[in-house]
Amino acid sequence: METDFEMDVRMFLARPPFNLRGVPKEALELFCTALTHDSYSNEAADRNPPVHLESYERLEFLGDAVLEFLVCESVYADTDLREGAMTDYKQDKVANRMVSDRVLASGMDIDSVMRVGGGHVVGGAKVVEENMRADCFEAIVAAMYLSYGIDAARALVRSVILV
Repeated sequence: METDFEMDVRMFLARPPFNLRGVPKEALELFCTALTHDSYSNEAADRNPPVHLESYERLEFLGDAVLEFLVCESVYADTDLREGAMTDYKQDKVANRMVSDRVLASGMDIDSVMRVGGGHVVGGAKVVEENMRADCFEAIVAAMYLSYGIDAARALVRSVILV
């Protein structure tokens, strides 16, 4: 039996830009981890009894590299920019501010699904900061890459970041 959070993640993945249905259990677990901020996992570890929940940090590490690679691949293939200008282009596209803005503009609504700890809830509403949203997106890129391959990660990055 799936938890409410797992069902929410399935609904999140069924919408654009993912359009994924029938997500296998292993992939669902990765996406659930990708949507779990460390404040939430830290609070879970402090419960009695403690619950181990991995946060998105490890996935973010991989997703950051995949995102940078895909942006570099795109600028190389789709422009005739010189090296310095390509670096500037990449840095602009992968900056937390830009990733967060593109995620918001895409309408994917990471904020509503992301699990956060009590310190990120004010008056019953989640407060998802720019860097949290960007890091979470990078973790989602990694989950997409690990679950569905580089072409699926490329499609996600193109539809959200490289538009």
